[in-house]
Amino acid sequence: MLRITENFENGDSVRLRLDGTLSLATFDEFADVCDRHQQNDHRTIIVDMGGVNFMHDEAARRLANMRGESLRIINCSPFIATLLDAVGRKD
Repeated sequence: MLRITENFENGDSVRLRLDGTLSLATFDEFADVCDRHQQNDHRTIIVDMGGVNFMHDEAARRLANMRGESLRIINCSPFIATLLDAVGRKD
């Protein structure tokens, strides 16, 4: 289960606080929220991973591929940070 909390930081960015497990099933919901903000509002997305306790490898790979100037990832646990780095190097 994944809970996504949206907080608008200012007119140009939104913080998405994730709590729970990021799996393939929950990743699609997360990606839909990101797409809505990027396509409709062109906002910078700050993904706050402080509440993520587990992430599946494929979900991590997809998230790592989304990372860029318009999507930043913050507050990762050491496990999540290592996983994102590992899958990011494989691509």
